[in-house]
Amino acid sequence: MHTQYIIASADVERLKQKARKLKRDSGISHHDALDQIAKAAGFNHWHHVSESAKAFKPTEQAYYFGVIIAMDVKDAMNFRDPSGRFKEDPLAYAICADDIYSFIREADDEGEFDTTGQEYKSDLEDWFSDAIMNYLFFRYTGPDVPDSVEDVVTMVRECSFWPPEFIWHKGTFQECPSHDALNEDGEIVGIRL
Repeated sequence: MHTQYIIASADVERLKQKARKLKRDSGISHHDALDQIAKAAGFNHWHHVSESAKAFKPTEQAYYFGVIIAMDVKDAMNFRDPSGRFKEDPLAYAICADDIYSFIREADDEGEFDTTGQEYKSDLEDWFSDAIMNYLFFRYTGPDVPDSVEDVVTMVRECSFWPPEFIWHKGTFQECPSHDALNEDGEIVGIRL
């Protein structure tokens, strides 16, 4: 058994381009070029790249064209979806973490920080290894993507006392528009600060 890596479709295409160039430059077979490029990128072979991309595809599709929500890990403990529309997605952190981190940094730094500097990258790595574990991600798998973020919140309220902290709706990231916890009667019984 080998390690399952996460690789986005755009990265797979870049590896394919490198393999085509390697094939042209060295005269090796297409298959050998793909395997060499895969190994250089840290994979065991090209099939490993394909398997990894296939495993990540539902997450990537939900991020760009559907819905992903991030719940505080404590709030997610009571997340119950009898309809099965939301599926826990342990790979979503790989595509969602940068958005959360940038949001938090903007709030802390009043929107003025350099995302290209080494300090930012180092701070992101520290945060990623620590704080990202405070969230559980769920991917919406229902037949029709909700029309709005408010519709997503309404659906989540059917599954959880608390609304999600963050929502990715058709490629757009945002903080949840509601921080209120509601009971079955729609009364506010808690507020997330």
